Amino acid sequence: MNKIVPSIVFMALSLNGMAQDADAQLTTSYQHSAFALFNAVAERETDNICFSPLSVQMALSMVQNGAAGNTLSQLQQALGTTGFSNEEIGQFNSKLSKALTERPTDLMEVIEQEAEWAGMDPQEMYDGWYPKCELANALWRRPDVHLYDTFVDALRSYYDAGVDAVWFDTWEGIEKINGWVNDKTHGLIPKLYDRPQSEGLAVVLMNALYFKGSWSIPFMPENTEKGKFWLDEETYANVDMMLARDRFNCAITPSFQTITLYYGVEGNYSMTLFVPLEGTTLPPLTFEDWTAAMKPTNMHINLYMPRFEIDQKKYDLIEVLKGLGVTDAFDIRRADFTKMSEVNRAIDKIYQLSKIIVNEEGTEAAALTVIEMPDGMDMTRPEDYQDFKVDRPFYFTIQSRKANTILFAGRVTHLEGTIEHVTGIKRPTPDPSLYGGEKAGAWYDMSGRKVIGLSLPSLTGEGLGVRLPRGIYIRDGKKVVVR
Repeated sequence: MNKIVPSIVFMALSLNGMAQDADAQLTTSYQHSAFALFNAVAERETDNICFSPLSVQMALSMVQNGAAGNTLSQLQQALGTTGFSNEEIGQFNSKLSKALTERPTDLMEVIEQEAEWAGMDPQEMYDGWYPKCELANALWRRPDVHLYDTFVDALRSYYDAGVDAVWFDTWEGIEKINGWVNDKTHGLIPKLYDRPQSEGLAVVLMNALYFKGSWSIPFMPENTEKGKFWLDEETYANVDMMLARDRFNCAITPSFQTITLYYGVEGNYSMTLFVPLEGTTLPPLTFEDWTAAMKPTNMHINLYMPRFEIDQKKYDLIEVLKGLGVTDAFDIRRADFTKMSEVNRAIDKIYQLSKIIVNEEGTEAAALTVIEMPDGMDMTRPEDYQDFKVDRPFYFTIQSRKANTILFAGRVTHLEGTIEHVTGIKRPTPDPSLYGGEKAGAWYDMSGRKVIGLSLPSLTGEGLGVRLPRGIYIRDGKKVVVR
């Protein structure tokens, strides 16, 4: 018996070590796929972006439990989870959700005393000290649709998903879904559907992500003044520019200067801003840039940062996922979701709704990722301080240090404000040699905004070092289609 006990202890320690190793691998995989997803979206968008890779990762992880064969392999490849079982992925996501949503529960007495002394509401003080991150998952099915217990139980067990039956083609069913969406996003996304859906809609999976945090170093409203936000080298918008003077963590990557702002008293959550280096345009945001930004230097900084809000946006993710190798899931002839039910289905729609508000107090953001699967579908389809000015297009990420996870990633290219043109004063223009191009006529998008003042050796941007997003452009008075 004494010989057996050490063996049992060793086995338990080994299993625990294996679990920790799997968690570390999956964490890295999620980080890499976060940038793959974000950049795939950014290539297809010309407007400001607020996008949640995590919400997509959660939704796809759920639907994986019903997938098999090539369909499952392609989903795992897109998420970087190849070689892991659905059970391992589910356990990881369960621990991830707990790490993101946990807040201390043993400090209310202290907070109540502090709040009474400060004349504040205790809950308001608690929320200011500890950012709120909430994740919610749901599986909606038509009442006459049968799903395997193994699939439903996995979603309930690992994703704490609510499972409900509704008629999608009735106002009663739609209002029930919209009520869930409004509640889980705290009204940032008030509804999903404007009207009853097709009677052929059978299954809908959803992930809702909500974040609200107050800055650890606040911006005083009285310091906010109008400032320039440069749209290109010659044009700027007058915007509300906030100011905070303190010590901040800054870093330089090959393409960006970065600064990180923390939320709450623990600093678990943070927002990192990626401003392109002087003399360069806005390049793609990479995993390497993000990891470099996570190794900062603490500096005295006058931070000038615009207030901004990206109103509710919708991102269709089918083409994004196809570009990442997920193809069978959208083709009824090849989709393999036979672990979901006896009736095989394909994904008809997958999209995300999102919104973010950034002001002097902090940040509030929400995302909703939706996967729809019908029965049948048509698949054709001061002096010690240095200035850091966020005064031109930039990226941002919101991440959790505790969970080592990226919640949101975004891009801000233009802000509302009085537009002014200047002569004699210009933003630094890129050196053409940096991009392999030569000086020539400017390219404009269909909104009349200058895209780049360099020639493209080919329509695909080969040799340029950058690639214009797909779309229609005007150059030398002629329309050019970039595919």
